[in-house]
Amino acid sequence: MTEWIASLISRRRTSTLLTSACLVFVAHSAAAQSTAPKPIDAAPSTVFEAASIKPQAPSSDGSIRTMVQFPPNGRLTSAGATVKTLICVAYGLSDFQVLGGPNWIEEDRYDVLATPGSALEEQLQKMKSDDNTQAKRQMLQALLADRFKLILHHDTKELPIYGLVVAKSGSKLQETKPDDANPDAANAPAHPTNKGRMRMSIDSGSIEITATGMAMDGLARQLASQLHSTVQNNTGLKGIYDFTLRFTPDDAPMDASGGANASLADNGGTSIFAAVQDQLGLKLESKKGPVEIVVVDHVDKPSDN
Repeated sequence: MTEWIASLISRRRTSTLLTSACLVFVAHSAAAQSTAPKPIDAAPSTVFEAASIKPQAPSSDGSIRTMVQFPPNGRLTSAGATVKTLICVAYGLSDFQVLGGPNWIEEDRYDVLATPGSALEEQLQKMKSDDNTQAKRQMLQALLADRFKLILHHDTKELPIYGLVVAKSGSKLQETKPDDANPDAANAPAHPTNKGRMRMSIDSGSIEITATGMAMDGLARQLASQLHSTVQNNTGLKGIYDFTLRFTPDDAPMDASGGANASLADNGGTSIFAAVQDQLGLKLESKKGPVEIVVVDHVDKPSDN
């Protein structure tokens, strides 16, 4: 799985391009939403050779820009990332799976540039996708422990979750043409380039997600980031697909009984639940289940470069 989280949030309009050659991770990303990898002690051979961590300077127009790139070569670049975002990347989590810690881990933003040595970079690019992802997580875990003195522990909590299934009316998804291979597909190369992408735009209160060459696990991760809850891919769909999903965000995805709130209170927009069913022929089913979380026990502001 490749990893790239990119988002641009401004007071006017937001447009985000997520290329699967590097991924989204909102976190993401997602992924590993319900099963967090256990802590890994990074070996000396899988640590960054050099790292610069600096507080992000305020933008002239007051907008907030967050970007994390962590491509297969292991060169980490982030702009305006919070410590919570970096924890999510390091442990393959969504933000709702990270609990505890001081408020500043969600408020203070940092620009990070970390590079591996040339030998490790070459080794990383020869790895299979899953091994590459795991090695990069080791590297970022070690960086957080070293520079932020991060200590955390794993736990399990009963939380509302969703299952993504095919609706009774049947899937409306269009399979991607053969030349649009996606990194999430099982038969795709480990590190394809310029193939598979997801674009998100926010305009007039509505979110539009346009995906090309996207596997259902990728869609589940994106829905999880919108719902702030685990979404399990139970569709049984193994292919990669092109689709557009447009909906109006709802701040209360669960009703009082724990069920999906498919109506929006006042704005008359299309909820994410209705959009998934009407536009994609899929359905989000709500339930409760065990979700792995991490709890921040200790963290310091970063040491000087």
